[in-house]
Amino acid sequence: MPDETTGFAPPALVIWGGALIAALWLALTAAGAVTQEIAPRAALMLFPKNGFAYQNHATAGSMGKTAAVRDMRVGPEQLAEAREALRREPLASGALMLIGIERDAAGKHDEAATLMVATHTLDKRELVANAWLINHYGTMPGDHSEQVLGLLDEALKVKPELGQQYMPAFAQALANPDTIPVFLRLLRAKPSWELNFWRAVAANDAALPNAEVLRSRMLTGRDEQSDVDAMLMASFIRVKRMDLALSFGKGLPAKPGDRDNLLRNSSFEDLPSMPPLDWELISDGRIGSAIDEGRGTLIINAIAGSGGTVARQLIAMPPGSYQLLVKLGRAEFTRGSDLTVRVHCAESDDPDIPAFSERVDTDLDKPFVVAEDSRCSFYWIDLMFSAFDSSTPASTSVAEVRIIRARKQQETEAPAEKTDGKPPE
Repeated sequence: MPDETTGFAPPALVIWGGALIAALWLALTAAGAVTQEIAPRAALMLFPKNGFAYQNHATAGSMGKTAAVRDMRVGPEQLAEAREALRREPLASGALMLIGIERDAAGKHDEAATLMVATHTLDKRELVANAWLINHYGTMPGDHSEQVLGLLDEALKVKPELGQQYMPAFAQALANPDTIPVFLRLLRAKPSWELNFWRAVAANDAALPNAEVLRSRMLTGRDEQSDVDAMLMASFIRVKRMDLALSFGKGLPAKPGDRDNLLRNSSFEDLPSMPPLDWELISDGRIGSAIDEGRGTLIINAIAGSGGTVARQLIAMPPGSYQLLVKLGRAEFTRGSDLTVRVHCAESDDPDIPAFSERVDTDLDKPFVVAEDSRCSFYWIDLMFSAFDSSTPASTSVAEVRIIRARKQQETEAPAEKTDGKPPE
């Protein structure tokens, strides 16, 4: 409800702060548009019996010098014109809106709300009423997310360019789990603002947990994945919410060859789906990797004097004993090159959390242990290729990488080497 300073009542709920500011701007442009048509006074002279002419003249008379909604004052003359407009044209929604503003200014807030709802019902394009209702529901006690989001969606249909102002408010709203069903309904209609919405969500850390739930409900199969999913996955990784990343991939279909194995696509039989839950292939012009589906191998290349991580994957790995199995696709390496597999914590860069690293010169079967008191639950598996000592371009290929639980008899007969309950360096 308006006050003498802003025309809209403080305090706005924090969750809708951005939306309310945008609503003020929306309403300002909507009211200002009245003067961009035929001059209201001239319209009233030319069409004396036209209810819409009375409506536009009343609107123009209610606007202050700045033509801003916060300066709108519906005086006795404008109120009489608005009522005359309704008498002549019952569908004059703008006139109904003006009467609502006058009622609100008089402290008749319930009457004003009823009139604004009626205005909005008559004409979804009446953005002043839309903005008033956004503020009304956004500042009411209790959860009115569905009403606010619905109004925002309708405003964006009328004026798509408002997306830049409204999307941060949408993302902020998603921090509230009660908005998930509302967004699910809105997004299933494929609105024009969908991509901008996900961009705003990806940049809002507080919205990410509910974004994972919302997007997971929207996806039913691999074919539906898009750049949005890669963007969200990158955000989960950025804030080190590896639990969200793994949860996001729970709907990926299992691969028969990955049974009893922590790694996905371990035999490189398919192109990666939703990396880094599958292999994230890295190429930068100096080093690179690619999957040869026909041969089931990972092809690795590097120019002389270069090196780095060429592929990686994110996994959950609880405490226990494990076996790292690596099979090379090619028995020989280019002279001066080598391959290393590194297992390290994905949740923290703390150097005190042990990492496991093993150079691969031939097929490898290496035990290692994640200690019971480990402070890490999620790990990166990095494949690192070096051609630093090579004088020519170097290449190799990998046929398989697996991490499996160690067999009990292996643990009994040959326990993995460890120091102070930590993985070997």
